[in-house]
Amino acid sequence: MNDAILQIRDLVVGFPGRPLHQPLSLDLPAGSRLGIIGGNGSGKSTLIKTLMGQINPYQGSYRWQSGVRFGYVPQENQVDLLYPMSVGDLLNMGMIEDLPRWRRSDSASEAKLRETLNEMEISPLRETLLRELSGGERQRSLIGRAWISKPTVLLMDEPFNSLDYGFKEKLWRIFAEWRSKHPLTLILIDHDLNRVLNQVDYLAVLGPEGSLCGSAGEVVQAELLSRAYGAPLHVHRENGLFQVHFL
Repeated sequence: MNDAILQIRDLVVGFPGRPLHQPLSLDLPAGSRLGIIGGNGSGKSTLIKTLMGQINPYQGSYRWQSGVRFGYVPQENQVDLLYPMSVGDLLNMGMIEDLPRWRRSDSASEAKLRETLNEMEISPLRETLLRELSGGERQRSLIGRAWISKPTVLLMDEPFNSLDYGFKEKLWRIFAEWRSKHPLTLILIDHDLNRVLNQVDYLAVLGPEGSLCGSAGEVVQAELLSRAYGAPLHVHRENGLFQVHFL
């Protein structure tokens, strides 16, 4: 019996007459971490949106395990700052099981809200409008909105953008704590190769010269990554961690 939460078969994303990468295939186990990497325009965000059902596949197919609940963190620059919404309102909207009553409050919802605000270190900003936040504060708020409903799968498009170094490191610790308490599969896009390669179990590498998908141990090879990125690079291990340097 296949326990994959996500099955991808010869999947290509793109737009009419414009495929963005080579076919990808993967069985992603529940509770694992998948990193999506590649150059600009390689289809990373389009892949996330395709897996969420917002865009039809250009080719191939994917299938989610039944009963999956999604949390989604878009890029921070996709947030509409004209709407007068506070941080508390944004996080309340993430409680999808109570969406029709998202402006009301009860003790359970209030406890969830306070816990998430505290985890994201934004409790003092609860009544602050999104347009008044810094980029990093908005990013923390978006992650909080995605997590507050305790999804099965958390999809994140460049979640570390605008965050300072200390909170980036804390966020990985928060992810680990979440996964220890709840059945959570992480799928994220990150441009920092040296960070993501050492934090995920599986990788999808998108590139014009070739794409690949598999376990991190299989994919993190200089020749494979160089072909996917269309640029020479060197990979080695230092203190047990992968290090990538473009040549």
